[in-house]
Amino acid sequence: MSNTVRATEFATKRSRLRLHLNDSDLACSARWLINGFPATVLVWTAEEWARLTDRPKDAQQSPNGVWCVLRME
Repeated sequence: MSNTVRATEFATKRSRLRLHLNDSDLACSARWLINGFPATVLVWTAEEWARLTDRPKDAQQSPNGVWCVLRME
């Protein structure tokens, strides 16, 4: 078992708060650890963003036109 997997499991067991992410949201995400805590960046193209009914209030638009938001799990 790698250190990354071990740290993720430890952080997951320690954390009680969980975010609900739709399966479609997970498909357009990147995951890694920030200071040992799992983090996810969700990214939407301009077309995907226009189709969203519930847009995250904390999402930001990048200069290349995509929208993204960071979630600490």
